[in-house]
Amino acid sequence: MEKVADNPTNNVLAVTNYRFERKFVFPKGDAEDIVRRIQRNSYAFNEVFHRRKINNIYFDDSNYSFFKQNVEGVANRKKIRLRWYGDNTSQIQNPTIEIKKKIGEIGDKDSYRLEGQTLNLNLLGPFDVHTALIENSEQNRPLHYTLQALHPTLLNTYERRYFLSLCGRFRITVDYNQNFYNPNYADFKNSNIPIDEIVVELKYSRENDGDARQVAQQIGTRLSKNSKYVMGINLLYQLV
Repeated sequence: MEKVADNPTNNVLAVTNYRFERKFVFPKGDAEDIVRRIQRNSYAFNEVFHRRKINNIYFDDSNYSFFKQNVEGVANRKKIRLRWYGDNTSQIQNPTIEIKKKIGEIGDKDSYRLEGQTLNLNLLGPFDVHTALIENSEQNRPLHYTLQALHPTLLNTYERRYFLSLCGRFRITVDYNQNFYNPNYADFKNSNIPIDEIVVELKYSRENDGDARQVAQQIGTRLSKNSKYVMGINLLYQLV
């Protein structure tokens, strides 16, 4: 299990990388229109990576503590998910366990790549996948014990496109075609809830916060506290 950085073009070992992640939500619309708007931004954003489908299984404890901490705005909080890429959601290949941490307004992430790991959701449900993760994390005792205390609460998928400013200081991702599934259903693939929202996320380091305001003003919609995990849990369980 290798700890890696969160960068689609860089697989070096991860280091602490606190950054702002500002989200902007378009309730509905055409992703291509939003992409064109981003590319017209005065900071000259160019697409830097191919479009890919992102698949996640989120985990929480029996009290849904990660969900509640987010809803309540707890300053120091986290969420844990298994992430993999590919248009075939059922084929989990080389996934990564991600622990996303929020400290006030800035965020960081620890990523643990499971190289060579292949799981099939057509044969194994999310709970069996969770059991496999516990078994495969034994060499990392803190992560192993953390996973043992959790269970799958949400499966979601979406498509993502990646953009980088000419100066290299700002990254933007565009997420669309969102779908949410309930892992507690035996036939969870038929629990699909699609969402039309398009989420634009602006990412940058702390020292660029001043200039980031100019980038944000040109995105064309208001800043949002959007959380895919919170949205999904609300759609599936209506906890609040």
